[in-house]
Amino acid sequence: MVTTNSPSSFADLGLRPELVESLTALGFAQPTDVQASAIPLVLNGRDLMVQSRTGSGKTLAFALPTLHYLSPDARGVKVLVVAPTRELANQVAAVYAKLGRSQGLKVVTLTGGMPYGDQLRGLRQGVQVVVGTPGRLLDHMDRGSLDLSGVETFVLDEADEILDMGFQEDLEKLMKALPSDRQTVMFSATLSEEIERIARAALRNPERLKLSKGMEASTTLTHAFYEVHKDSKYEAMVNLLHTERPPLAMVFCHTKADTEDLWRKLSDEGFKVGYLNGNLPQATRSATLESFRRHQITLLVATDVAARGIDVRGITHVFNYDIPRGVETYIHRSGRTGRAGHEGLVLNLVTPADRPKVRGLMRDAKLTADFRPIPQAEEVKKRLRQVFFEDMVYRIDAAEFGDLGEFARELLENLDPTAVVTALLQDVEGSTGRLAGGYEIAVPRAMSMEAPERPVREKPARGVGRERTPKSQETGMCRLRFSVGKADRMVPGYLVRMICDRAKIKGDAIGSITLQPRYSLVDVRSDVADHVMKQLNGAVDDRGRKWFVTQADAQ
Repeated sequence: MVTTNSPSSFADLGLRPELVESLTALGFAQPTDVQASAIPLVLNGRDLMVQSRTGSGKTLAFALPTLHYLSPDARGVKVLVVAPTRELANQVAAVYAKLGRSQGLKVVTLTGGMPYGDQLRGLRQGVQVVVGTPGRLLDHMDRGSLDLSGVETFVLDEADEILDMGFQEDLEKLMKALPSDRQTVMFSATLSEEIERIARAALRNPERLKLSKGMEASTTLTHAFYEVHKDSKYEAMVNLLHTERPPLAMVFCHTKADTEDLWRKLSDEGFKVGYLNGNLPQATRSATLESFRRHQITLLVATDVAARGIDVRGITHVFNYDIPRGVETYIHRSGRTGRAGHEGLVLNLVTPADRPKVRGLMRDAKLTADFRPIPQAEEVKKRLRQVFFEDMVYRIDAAEFGDLGEFARELLENLDPTAVVTALLQDVEGSTGRLAGGYEIAVPRAMSMEAPERPVREKPARGVGRERTPKSQETGMCRLRFSVGKADRMVPGYLVRMICDRAKIKGDAIGSITLQPRYSLVDVRSDVADHVMKQLNGAVDDRGRKWFVTQADAQ
Protein backbone atom coordinates (compact mmCIF):
# COMPACT_ATOMS: atom_id res chain seq x y z
CA MET A 1 0.00 0.00 0.00
CA VAL A 2 1.42 3.36 -1.08
CA THR A 3 0.71 6.31 1.15
CA THR A 4 0.18 9.88 0.01
CA ASN A 5 3.08 12.13 -0.95
CA SER A 6 3.41 15.73 0.03
CA PRO A 7 2.14 17.89 -2.84
CA SER A 8 4.88 19.40 -4.98
CA SER A 9 4.79 21.57 -8.08
CA PHE A 10 3.61 19.99 -11.34
CA ALA A 11 6.99 20.77 -12.87
CA ASP A 12 8.65 18.50 -10.27
CA LEU A 13 6.54 15.50 -11.29
CA GLY A 14 8.44 14.93 -14.54
CA LEU A 15 5.69 16.08 -16.92
CA ARG A 16 6.42 17.56 -20.33
CA PRO A 17 6.92 21.36 -20.23
CA GLU A 18 3.99 22.05 -22.57
CA LEU A 19 1.65 20.16 -20.23
CA VAL A 20 2.86 22.21 -17.27
CA GLU A 21 2.35 25.40 -19.31
CA SER A 22 -1.21 24.31 -20.18
CA LEU A 23 -1.90 23.64 -16.50
CA THR A 24 -0.62 27.09 -15.54
CA ALA A 25 -2.83 28.70 -18.20
CA LEU A 26 -5.84 26.81 -16.79
CA GLY A 27 -5.09 28.06 -13.27
CA PHE A 28 -3.64 24.87 -11.72
CA ALA A 29 -0.58 25.69 -9.63
CA GLN A 30 -0.05 22.86 -7.15
CA PRO A 31 -1.02 19.17 -7.36
CA THR A 32 -3.43 17.63 -4.89
CA ASP A 33 -2.46 14.56 -2.84
CA VAL A 34 -3.93 12.13 -5.37
CA GLN A 35 -2.16 13.87 -8.25
CA ALA A 36 1.22 14.02 -6.52
CA SER A 37 0.94 10.33 -5.58
CA ALA A 38 -0.55 8.85 -8.76
CA ILE A 39 1.18 10.75 -11.59
CA PRO A 40 4.72 9.35 -11.03
CA LEU A 41 3.36 5.79 -10.81
CA VAL A 42 1.34 6.09 -14.03
CA LEU A 43 4.33 7.69 -15.77
CA ASN A 44 6.36 4.61 -14.80
CA GLY A 45 3.82 2.35 -16.46
CA ARG A 46 2.43 0.75 -13.29
CA ASP A 47 -1.11 -0.53 -13.01
CA LEU A 48 -2.77 1.49 -10.31
CA MET A 49 -5.78 1.13 -8.01
CA VAL A 50 -6.76 4.33 -6.24
CA GLN A 51 -9.33 4.81 -3.51
CA SER A 52 -10.11 8.52 -3.55
CA ARG A 53 -13.27 10.42 -2.85
CA THR A 54 -15.05 12.63 -5.36
CA GLY A 55 -13.50 16.07 -5.69
CA SER A 56 -9.91 15.03 -4.92
CA GLY A 57 -8.58 15.99 -8.37
CA LYS A 58 -8.38 12.49 -9.82
CA THR A 59 -9.10 13.51 -13.45
CA LEU A 60 -5.77 15.29 -13.74
CA ALA A 61 -4.14 12.39 -11.87
CA PHE A 62 -4.72 10.11 -14.86
CA ALA A 63 -5.09 12.62 -17.72
CA LEU A 64 -1.67 14.23 -17.29
CA PRO A 65 0.49 11.07 -17.28
CA THR A 66 -1.46 9.44 -20.11
CA LEU A 67 -1.04 12.58 -22.24
CA HIS A 68 2.66 12.77 -21.40
CA TYR A 69 3.60 9.93 -23.77
CA LEU A 70 0.96 10.51 -26.46
CA SER A 71 1.98 11.68 -29.92
CA PRO A 72 -0.38 13.31 -32.43
CA ASP A 73 1.14 10.99 -35.04
CA ALA A 74 -0.05 7.90 -33.16
CA ARG A 75 -2.57 5.90 -35.17
CA GLY A 76 -5.64 4.46 -33.48
CA VAL A 77 -7.07 4.75 -29.99
CA LYS A 78 -4.29 4.75 -27.38
CA VAL A 79 -6.19 5.87 -24.27
CA LEU A 80 -9.64 4.62 -23.29
CA VAL A 81 -11.46 6.18 -20.31
CA VAL A 82 -14.72 4.62 -19.11
CA ALA A 83 -17.02 6.76 -16.94
CA PRO A 84 -20.43 5.98 -15.38
CA THR A 85 -22.39 8.98 -16.74
CA ARG A 86 -22.61 11.27 -19.75
CA GLU A 87 -21.82 14.30 -17.62
CA LEU A 88 -18.63 12.84 -16.15
CA ALA A 89 -17.52 11.56 -19.57
CA ASN A 90 -18.01 15.01 -21.08
CA GLN A 91 -16.08 16.64 -18.26
CA VAL A 92 -13.17 14.20 -18.55
CA ALA A 93 -13.08 14.60 -22.34
CA ALA A 94 -13.01 18.40 -21.94
CA VAL A 95 -9.95 18.11 -19.69
CA TYR A 96 -8.15 15.92 -22.26
CA ALA A 97 -9.09 18.30 -25.08
CA LYS A 98 -7.82 21.40 -23.24
CA LEU A 99 -4.56 19.79 -22.15
CA GLY A 100 -3.91 18.03 -25.45
CA ARG A 101 -4.71 20.98 -27.69
CA SER A 102 -1.10 22.18 -27.81
CA GLN A 103 -0.01 18.66 -28.83
CA GLY A 104 -2.56 18.42 -31.64
CA LEU A 105 -4.24 15.39 -30.06
CA LYS A 106 -7.79 14.37 -30.96
CA VAL A 107 -10.39 13.36 -28.40
CA VAL A 108 -13.87 11.95 -28.94
CA THR A 109 -16.69 11.38 -26.45
CA LEU A 110 -18.96 8.35 -26.91
CA THR A 111 -22.03 8.51 -24.68
CA GLY A 112 -25.69 7.61 -24.90
CA GLY A 113 -28.32 10.22 -25.60
CA MET A 114 -26.21 11.89 -28.30
CA PRO A 115 -26.39 11.49 -32.11
CA TYR A 116 -24.32 8.69 -33.63
CA GLY A 117 -23.44 10.80 -36.66
CA ASP A 118 -21.12 13.22 -34.86
CA GLN A 119 -19.48 10.37 -32.98
CA LEU A 120 -18.89 8.35 -36.14
CA ARG A 121 -17.37 11.35 -37.93
CA GLY A 122 -15.05 11.94 -34.98
CA LEU A 123 -13.88 8.32 -34.98
CA ARG A 124 -13.28 8.33 -38.75
CA GLN A 125 -11.02 11.40 -38.41
CA GLY A 126 -8.67 9.40 -36.23
CA VAL A 127 -8.47 9.87 -32.47
CA GLN A 128 -5.94 9.03 -29.81
CA VAL A 129 -8.24 9.41 -26.77
CA VAL A 130 -11.75 8.00 -26.36
CA VAL A 131 -13.89 8.79 -23.32
CA GLY A 132 -17.27 7.11 -23.01
CA THR A 133 -19.96 5.31 -21.09
CA PRO A 134 -20.10 1.48 -21.20
CA GLY A 135 -23.30 1.10 -23.21
CA ARG A 136 -22.39 3.44 -26.07
CA LEU A 137 -18.82 2.12 -26.22
CA LEU A 138 -20.19 -1.40 -26.75
CA ASP A 139 -22.61 -0.11 -29.39
CA HIS A 140 -19.70 1.29 -31.40
CA MET A 141 -17.73 -1.92 -30.96
CA ASP A 142 -20.69 -3.92 -32.29
CA ARG A 143 -21.00 -1.53 -35.25
CA GLY A 144 -17.32 -1.97 -36.03
CA SER A 145 -16.69 1.77 -35.64
CA LEU A 146 -14.52 1.45 -32.51
CA ASP A 147 -11.31 -0.57 -32.52
CA LEU A 148 -9.74 -1.04 -29.09
CA SER A 149 -6.95 -3.40 -30.14
CA GLY A 150 -4.30 -0.66 -29.91
CA VAL A 151 -5.23 0.74 -26.48
CA GLU A 152 -2.15 1.28 -24.34
CA THR A 153 -3.82 2.77 -21.22
CA PHE A 154 -7.25 1.86 -19.89
CA VAL A 155 -8.75 4.15 -17.21
CA LEU A 156 -11.75 3.09 -15.19
CA ASP A 157 -13.14 6.23 -13.50
CA GLU A 158 -15.63 6.06 -10.60
CA ALA A 159 -15.62 2.25 -10.74
CA ASP A 160 -18.04 1.90 -7.83
CA GLU A 161 -20.63 4.06 -9.58
CA ILE A 162 -20.24 2.07 -12.81
CA LEU A 163 -21.09 -1.12 -10.94
CA ASP A 164 -23.88 0.55 -8.92
CA MET A 165 -25.53 1.57 -12.19
CA GLY A 166 -25.57 -2.01 -13.45
CA PHE A 167 -22.78 -1.84 -16.04
CA GLN A 168 -20.77 -4.80 -14.76
CA GLU A 169 -21.55 -7.08 -17.72
CA ASP A 170 -20.83 -4.29 -20.24
CA LEU A 171 -17.57 -3.52 -18.48
CA GLU A 172 -16.44 -7.14 -18.66
CA LYS A 173 -17.16 -7.22 -22.41
CA LEU A 174 -15.12 -4.06 -22.92
CA MET A 175 -12.14 -5.43 -21.00
CA LYS A 176 -12.11 -8.59 -23.13
CA ALA A 177 -11.64 -6.41 -26.24
CA LEU A 178 -8.54 -4.69 -24.81
CA PRO A 179 -4.93 -5.85 -25.29
CA SER A 180 -3.64 -7.97 -22.42
CA ASP A 181 -0.44 -5.93 -22.12
CA ARG A 182 -2.21 -2.61 -21.57
CA GLN A 183 -1.72 -0.39 -18.54
CA THR A 184 -4.85 -0.14 -16.35
CA VAL A 185 -5.68 2.62 -13.87
CA MET A 186 -8.76 2.33 -11.64
CA PHE A 187 -10.31 4.98 -9.42
CA SER A 188 -13.08 4.30 -6.90
CA ALA A 189 -14.45 6.06 -3.82
CA THR A 190 -15.21 2.71 -2.19
CA LEU A 191 -13.62 -0.74 -2.33
CA SER A 192 -16.40 -3.29 -2.24
CA GLU A 193 -16.02 -7.01 -2.95
CA GLU A 194 -17.26 -6.42 -6.51
CA ILE A 195 -14.63 -3.71 -7.05
CA GLU A 196 -11.91 -6.01 -5.76
CA ARG A 197 -13.06 -8.76 -8.12
CA ILE A 198 -12.98 -6.40 -11.11
CA ALA A 199 -9.54 -5.21 -10.01
CA ARG A 200 -8.18 -8.76 -9.92
CA ALA A 201 -9.44 -9.34 -13.46
CA ALA A 202 -8.34 -5.98 -14.91
CA LEU A 203 -5.06 -5.05 -13.17
CA ARG A 204 -1.64 -6.71 -13.10
CA ASN A 205 0.21 -6.50 -9.79
CA PRO A 206 -1.15 -3.00 -9.16
CA GLU A 207 0.14 -0.35 -6.83
CA ARG A 208 -2.58 0.66 -4.38
CA LEU A 209 -3.18 4.22 -3.23
CA LYS A 210 -5.59 4.76 -0.38
CA LEU A 211 -6.21 8.48 -0.23
CA SER A 212 -9.54 8.31 1.60
CA LYS A 213 -10.24 6.22 4.67
CA GLY A 214 -13.14 3.99 3.76
CA MET A 215 -16.34 5.99 3.80
CA GLU A 216 -15.18 8.80 6.07
CA ALA A 217 -16.39 12.20 4.96
CA SER A 218 -13.95 14.82 3.74
CA THR A 219 -12.34 16.85 6.51
CA THR A 220 -12.97 20.07 4.56
CA LEU A 221 -16.74 19.71 4.99
CA THR A 222 -19.04 20.82 7.80
CA HIS A 223 -22.07 18.58 8.33
CA ALA A 224 -25.13 20.11 9.99
CA PHE A 225 -28.38 18.37 10.95
CA TYR A 226 -31.76 20.07 11.35
CA GLU A 227 -34.64 18.20 12.95
CA VAL A 228 -38.01 18.89 11.42
CA HIS A 229 -41.44 17.30 11.06
CA LYS A 230 -42.00 15.64 7.68
CA ASP A 231 -44.76 18.06 6.69
CA SER A 232 -42.55 21.06 7.50
CA LYS A 233 -39.53 20.04 5.41
CA TYR A 234 -40.30 22.43 2.58
CA GLU A 235 -40.71 25.41 4.88
CA ALA A 236 -37.49 24.50 6.70
CA MET A 237 -35.72 24.30 3.34
CA VAL A 238 -36.88 27.79 2.38
CA ASN A 239 -35.77 29.25 5.71
CA LEU A 240 -32.33 27.66 5.34
CA LEU A 241 -31.94 28.96 1.79
CA HIS A 242 -32.83 32.48 2.90
CA THR A 243 -30.43 32.47 5.85
CA GLU A 244 -27.56 30.60 4.17
CA ARG A 245 -27.94 32.32 0.77
CA PRO A 246 -25.63 29.81 -0.98
CA PRO A 247 -23.91 31.15 -4.12
CA LEU A 248 -24.23 27.70 -5.72
CA ALA A 249 -25.90 24.65 -4.18
CA MET A 250 -27.25 21.18 -4.92
CA VAL A 251 -30.40 19.76 -3.32
CA PHE A 252 -30.92 15.98 -3.27
CA CYS A 253 -34.28 14.19 -3.29
CA HIS A 254 -35.14 10.49 -3.51
CA THR A 255 -37.55 10.47 -6.45
CA LYS A 256 -38.06 12.14 -9.82
CA ALA A 257 -41.48 13.43 -8.73
CA ASP A 258 -39.94 15.02 -5.62
CA THR A 259 -37.37 16.91 -7.71
CA GLU A 260 -40.05 18.40 -9.94
CA ASP A 261 -42.34 19.25 -7.04
CA LEU A 262 -39.56 20.98 -5.09
CA TRP A 263 -38.37 22.78 -8.24
CA ARG A 264 -41.86 24.23 -8.85
CA LYS A 265 -42.29 25.38 -5.26
CA LEU A 266 -38.85 26.97 -5.00
CA SER A 267 -39.37 28.67 -8.36
CA ASP A 268 -42.61 30.14 -7.07
CA GLU A 269 -40.74 31.44 -4.02
CA GLY A 270 -38.45 33.36 -6.37
CA PHE A 271 -35.30 31.21 -6.22
CA LYS A 272 -33.20 30.66 -9.35
CA VAL A 273 -33.58 26.88 -9.51
CA GLY A 274 -33.38 24.01 -11.98
CA TYR A 275 -33.76 20.25 -11.67
CA LEU A 276 -32.26 17.04 -13.02
CA ASN A 277 -33.83 13.61 -13.12
CA GLY A 278 -33.92 10.61 -15.43
CA ASN A 279 -37.02 11.83 -17.28
CA LEU A 280 -35.24 14.78 -18.89
CA PRO A 281 -33.90 14.48 -22.46
CA GLN A 282 -30.16 14.90 -22.86
CA ALA A 283 -30.44 18.33 -24.49
CA THR A 284 -32.39 19.64 -21.50
CA ARG A 285 -29.96 18.07 -19.02
CA SER A 286 -27.02 19.68 -20.80
CA ALA A 287 -28.72 23.08 -20.94
CA THR A 288 -29.61 22.91 -17.23
CA LEU A 289 -26.05 22.01 -16.24
CA GLU A 290 -24.64 24.80 -18.38
CA SER A 291 -27.00 27.30 -16.72
CA PHE A 292 -25.84 25.98 -13.34
CA ARG A 293 -22.17 26.36 -14.27
CA ARG A 294 -22.80 29.92 -15.42
CA HIS A 295 -24.72 30.69 -12.17
CA GLN A 296 -27.83 31.54 -14.22
CA ILE A 297 -29.48 29.12 -11.81
CA THR A 298 -27.97 28.83 -8.35
CA LEU A 299 -29.90 25.82 -7.03
CA LEU A 300 -29.94 22.42 -8.70
CA VAL A 301 -32.44 19.87 -7.40
CA ALA A 302 -31.52 16.32 -8.40
CA THR A 303 -31.90 12.61 -7.78
CA ASP A 304 -28.81 10.58 -6.96
CA VAL A 305 -28.71 8.81 -10.33
CA ALA A 306 -29.16 12.03 -12.32
CA ALA A 307 -26.43 13.80 -10.34
CA ARG A 308 -23.78 11.12 -10.70
CA GLY A 309 -20.65 12.36 -12.37
CA ILE A 310 -21.54 16.04 -12.09
CA ASP A 311 -18.42 18.11 -11.48
CA VAL A 312 -19.22 21.82 -11.19
CA ARG A 313 -16.75 24.17 -9.57
CA GLY A 314 -17.90 26.54 -6.86
CA ILE A 315 -20.67 24.49 -5.21
CA THR A 316 -20.68 25.75 -1.63
CA HIS A 317 -23.64 23.84 -0.16
CA VAL A 318 -25.22 20.42 -0.47
CA PHE A 319 -28.75 20.06 0.95
CA ASN A 320 -30.07 16.59 1.74
CA TYR A 321 -33.79 17.30 1.48
CA ASP A 322 -34.20 13.53 1.81
CA ILE A 323 -31.66 11.66 3.94
CA PRO A 324 -29.77 9.14 1.77
CA ARG A 325 -30.30 5.45 2.40
CA GLY A 326 -26.63 4.54 2.88
CA VAL A 327 -23.24 5.99 3.75
CA GLU A 328 -21.92 5.52 0.19
CA THR A 329 -24.66 7.74 -1.21
CA TYR A 330 -24.09 10.29 1.56
CA ILE A 331 -20.38 10.52 0.72
CA HIS A 332 -21.08 10.84 -3.01
CA ARG A 333 -23.61 13.62 -2.41
CA SER A 334 -21.29 15.40 -0.01
CA GLY A 335 -18.47 15.21 -2.54
CA ARG A 336 -20.22 17.74 -4.81
CA THR A 337 -18.95 20.48 -2.47
CA GLY A 338 -15.65 21.01 -0.70
CA ARG A 339 -13.75 19.95 -3.80
CA ALA A 340 -9.98 20.27 -4.31
CA GLY A 341 -9.42 21.23 -0.68
CA HIS A 342 -12.04 23.97 -0.51
CA GLU A 343 -14.51 24.16 2.37
CA GLY A 344 -18.12 23.08 1.93
CA LEU A 345 -21.32 22.75 3.95
CA VAL A 346 -23.67 19.74 3.97
CA LEU A 347 -27.09 20.48 5.47
CA ASN A 348 -29.44 17.62 6.36
CA LEU A 349 -33.18 17.78 7.08
CA VAL A 350 -33.91 15.03 9.59
CA THR A 351 -37.43 13.82 10.35
CA PRO A 352 -38.19 11.58 13.36
CA ALA A 353 -38.41 8.60 10.97
CA ASP A 354 -34.88 9.38 9.69
CA ARG A 355 -33.21 9.12 13.08
CA PRO A 356 -32.00 5.48 12.76
CA LYS A 357 -30.48 6.25 9.34
CA VAL A 358 -28.78 9.37 10.67
CA ARG A 359 -27.24 7.48 13.57
CA GLY A 360 -25.88 4.93 11.11
CA LEU A 361 -24.50 7.61 8.79
CA MET A 362 -22.81 9.45 11.63
CA ARG A 363 -21.23 6.22 12.87
CA ASP A 364 -20.08 4.89 9.48
CA ALA A 365 -18.87 8.22 8.07
CA LYS A 366 -17.42 9.25 11.45
CA LEU A 367 -19.35 12.51 11.51
CA THR A 368 -19.52 14.82 14.49
CA ALA A 369 -23.07 15.39 15.71
CA ASP A 370 -23.75 19.03 14.84
CA PHE A 371 -27.46 19.54 15.44
CA ARG A 372 -28.69 23.05 14.82
CA PRO A 373 -32.04 24.78 15.35
CA ILE A 374 -34.10 25.55 12.24
CA PRO A 375 -34.07 29.30 11.51
CA GLN A 376 -37.48 30.76 12.29
CA ALA A 377 -39.48 33.53 10.62
CA GLU A 378 -37.99 36.44 12.56
CA GLU A 379 -34.42 35.33 11.84
CA VAL A 380 -35.22 34.99 8.14
CA LYS A 381 -36.82 38.44 8.04
CA LYS A 382 -33.76 40.01 9.66
CA ARG A 383 -31.48 38.25 7.20
CA LEU A 384 -33.50 39.36 4.17
CA ARG A 385 -33.55 42.95 5.36
CA GLN A 386 -29.82 42.86 6.02
CA VAL A 387 -29.22 41.62 2.46
CA PHE A 388 -31.54 44.30 1.07
CA PHE A 389 -29.67 46.98 3.05
CA GLU A 390 -26.29 45.75 1.75
CA ASP A 391 -27.63 45.70 -1.79
CA MET A 392 -28.88 49.28 -1.45
CA VAL A 393 -25.47 50.43 -0.15
CA TYR A 394 -23.78 48.79 -3.14
CA ARG A 395 -26.23 50.33 -5.62
CA ILE A 396 -25.91 53.77 -4.10
CA ASP A 397 -22.11 53.58 -4.26
CA ALA A 398 -22.01 52.24 -7.81
CA ALA A 399 -24.92 53.86 -9.65
CA GLU A 400 -25.37 57.04 -11.64
CA PHE A 401 -28.99 58.03 -11.06
CA GLY A 402 -29.39 60.79 -13.63
CA ASP A 403 -32.88 62.32 -13.83
CA LEU A 404 -34.17 59.77 -11.31
CA GLY A 405 -31.88 61.37 -8.75
CA GLU A 406 -33.43 64.76 -9.50
CA PHE A 407 -36.91 63.28 -9.12
CA ALA A 408 -35.92 61.65 -5.83
CA ARG A 409 -34.74 64.97 -4.43
CA GLU A 410 -38.02 66.57 -5.49
CA LEU A 411 -39.98 63.85 -3.67
CA LEU A 412 -37.95 64.23 -0.49
CA GLU A 413 -38.27 68.02 -0.53
CA ASN A 414 -42.07 67.88 -0.72
CA LEU A 415 -42.96 64.67 1.11
CA ASP A 416 -42.05 63.02 4.38
CA PRO A 417 -38.87 60.96 3.64
CA THR A 418 -39.90 58.07 5.91
CA ALA A 419 -43.30 57.85 4.22
CA VAL A 420 -41.68 57.86 0.75
CA VAL A 421 -39.28 55.05 1.59
CA THR A 422 -42.02 53.05 3.34
CA ALA A 423 -44.29 53.29 0.30
CA LEU A 424 -41.48 52.15 -2.00
CA LEU A 425 -40.62 49.26 0.32
CA GLN A 426 -44.27 48.17 0.24
CA ASP A 427 -44.01 48.00 -3.55
CA VAL A 428 -40.83 45.93 -3.29
CA GLU A 429 -42.39 43.51 -0.82
CA GLY A 430 -45.66 43.21 -2.72
CA SER A 431 -44.09 42.63 -6.14
CA THR A 432 -41.01 40.57 -5.27
CA GLY A 433 -41.37 39.29 -1.72
CA ARG A 434 -37.75 40.33 -1.06
CA LEU A 435 -38.55 41.66 2.41
CA ALA A 436 -41.00 38.96 3.45
CA GLY A 437 -40.16 36.85 6.47
CA GLY A 438 -39.80 33.09 6.47
CA TYR A 439 -41.90 30.36 8.02
CA GLU A 440 -42.56 29.70 11.68
CA ILE A 441 -41.76 26.00 12.08
CA ALA A 442 -42.50 23.55 14.86
CA VAL A 443 -39.67 21.17 15.74
CA PRO A 444 -39.79 17.58 17.04
CA ARG A 445 -38.18 16.48 20.25
CA ALA A 446 -34.40 16.53 19.92
CA MET A 447 -32.48 13.35 19.11
CA SER A 448 -30.74 11.84 22.10
CA MET A 449 -27.29 12.07 20.52
CA GLU A 450 -25.47 15.26 21.49
CA ALA A 451 -28.49 17.20 20.32
CA PRO A 452 -29.41 20.38 22.21
CA GLU A 453 -32.64 20.33 24.14
CA ARG A 454 -35.31 22.36 22.44
CA PRO A 455 -38.77 23.34 23.63
CA VAL A 456 -41.64 21.51 22.00
CA ARG A 457 -44.13 23.99 20.56
CA GLU A 458 -47.62 23.63 19.32
CA LYS A 459 -47.33 23.63 15.57
CA PRO A 460 -48.52 26.96 14.14
CA ALA A 461 -49.73 27.50 10.62
CA ARG A 462 -47.08 28.51 8.12
CA GLY A 463 -46.89 31.59 6.00
CA VAL A 464 -44.74 34.32 4.56
CA GLY A 465 -43.92 37.60 6.20
CA ARG A 466 -45.16 37.04 9.77
CA GLU A 467 -46.30 34.34 12.16
CA ARG A 468 -49.55 32.88 10.86
CA THR A 469 -52.32 31.95 13.26
CA PRO A 470 -54.97 29.86 11.52
CA LYS A 471 -57.57 29.88 14.28
CA SER A 472 -57.95 33.62 14.67
CA GLN A 473 -58.73 36.37 12.22
CA GLU A 474 -56.56 39.48 12.39
CA THR A 475 -58.19 42.76 13.39
CA GLY A 476 -59.38 44.80 10.41
CA MET A 477 -59.08 41.79 8.13
CA CYS A 478 -61.55 39.73 6.14
CA ARG A 479 -60.84 36.02 5.62
CA LEU A 480 -61.11 34.75 2.04
CA ARG A 481 -61.10 31.14 0.87
CA PHE A 482 -59.17 30.38 -2.32
CA SER A 483 -59.78 27.15 -4.23
CA VAL A 484 -56.08 26.24 -4.47
CA GLY A 485 -53.98 24.56 -1.82
CA LYS A 486 -51.08 22.25 -1.08
CA ALA A 487 -52.34 19.59 -3.49
CA ASP A 488 -51.99 22.21 -6.26
CA ARG A 489 -48.35 22.78 -5.19
CA MET A 490 -49.36 26.16 -3.83
CA VAL A 491 -46.90 28.07 -1.66
CA PRO A 492 -47.50 31.34 0.22
CA GLY A 493 -45.00 33.33 -1.84
CA TYR A 494 -46.79 32.52 -5.09
CA LEU A 495 -50.19 33.14 -3.52
CA VAL A 496 -49.14 36.61 -2.30
CA ARG A 497 -47.65 37.57 -5.66
CA MET A 498 -50.74 36.36 -7.54
CA ILE A 499 -53.11 38.38 -5.34
CA CYS A 500 -50.98 41.54 -5.42
CA ASP A 501 -50.46 41.31 -9.17
CA ARG A 502 -54.07 40.60 -10.17
CA ALA A 503 -55.75 42.88 -7.63
CA LYS A 504 -53.09 45.64 -7.84
CA ILE A 505 -52.79 45.89 -4.07
CA LYS A 506 -49.81 46.29 -1.72
CA GLY A 507 -48.29 43.38 0.16
CA ASP A 508 -49.21 44.92 3.51
CA ALA A 509 -52.90 44.40 2.65
CA ILE A 510 -52.39 40.66 3.12
CA GLY A 511 -52.28 39.09 6.56
CA SER A 512 -52.43 35.51 7.78
CA ILE A 513 -52.19 32.66 5.25
CA THR A 514 -53.15 29.07 6.01
CA LEU A 515 -52.57 26.38 3.39
CA GLN A 516 -54.79 23.31 3.41
CA PRO A 517 -54.60 20.37 0.96
CA ARG A 518 -57.48 21.60 -1.25
CA TYR A 519 -57.84 25.28 -0.40
CA SER A 520 -56.13 28.27 1.22
CA LEU A 521 -57.36 30.80 3.77
CA VAL A 522 -56.04 34.32 3.35
CA ASP A 523 -56.74 37.34 5.53
CA VAL A 524 -56.91 40.54 3.45
CA ARG A 525 -57.64 44.04 4.60
CA SER A 526 -61.40 44.53 4.88
CA ASP A 527 -61.51 47.62 2.63
CA VAL A 528 -60.04 45.67 -0.32
CA ALA A 529 -61.68 42.26 0.28
CA ASP A 530 -64.52 42.76 -2.22
CA HIS A 531 -62.06 44.06 -4.83
CA VAL A 532 -59.79 41.01 -4.34
CA MET A 533 -62.72 38.62 -4.72
CA LYS A 534 -63.86 40.38 -7.89
CA GLN A 535 -60.38 40.35 -9.48
CA LEU A 536 -59.36 36.83 -8.46
CA ASN A 537 -62.65 34.95 -8.78
CA GLY A 538 -62.40 33.06 -12.08
CA ALA A 539 -58.81 34.16 -12.71
CA VAL A 540 -56.51 31.66 -14.45
CA ASP A 541 -52.90 31.50 -13.28
CA ASP A 542 -49.83 30.71 -15.37
CA ARG A 543 -50.27 26.98 -14.76
CA GLY A 544 -53.78 26.99 -16.21
CA ARG A 545 -55.57 26.65 -12.87
CA LYS A 546 -58.86 28.52 -12.48
CA TRP A 547 -59.23 30.20 -9.10
CA PHE A 548 -62.48 30.61 -7.16
CA VAL A 549 -62.67 32.95 -4.17
CA THR A 550 -65.36 33.17 -1.50
CA GLN A 551 -65.59 34.79 1.91
CA ALA A 552 -64.82 32.31 4.69
CA ASP A 553 -66.54 32.28 8.03
CA ALA A 554 -64.39 33.76 10.79
CA GLN A 555 -63.18 31.11 13.19
